[in-house]
Amino acid sequence: MPEAGAVDGDFLFSLSAYLNPRAPILFVASLTTQASDGGLSFSLTFQPLVAADRKTPTGEPFDVGPFELSADGTFTAQLPTLVVPGDANPISGSELEATITLTGGSLCAPADFICGIVTGTTARPLPLNLKGSAFAMERIADPSSYPAPVINCKRDPANPLP
Repeated sequence: MPEAGAVDGDFLFSLSAYLNPRAPILFVASLTTQASDGGLSFSLTFQPLVAADRKTPTGEPFDVGPFELSADGTFTAQLPTLVVPGDANPISGSELEATITLTGGSLCAPADFICGIVTGTTARPLPLNLKGSAFAMERIADPSSYPAPVINCKRDPANPLP
């Protein structure tokens, strides 16, 4: 397990819904870790990105966590209900309301790539079970040039922009 602060930084976060997995909802996710009860926990700040260019911030950022890491760096993060602006939703273009859980690993140094599965439900634009969805986080080395988004642990690429 890394020390507190060792893996902190900004990541391109892809939420890949099973409906259209190669059209992920993208965020800049700022990861911070802190020592907690002899272990490590982490928090994230999510900033949605406009789907049309995958780089322009849209809507308000939101904070989640802290979430505990297991000794091997795996985690389960049950997020509060989140609302994503319509211009960040490449599938329908509608505002999205969802309650999701991220299950992943391993968040170990250097933690340049973190991935896992997404479970939960959407309430808007229509109710859906998100079973079969995935997430991937790739470290942003250069804030002026985000990495190409990938959609899962196999690092399958997202569809290119039109």
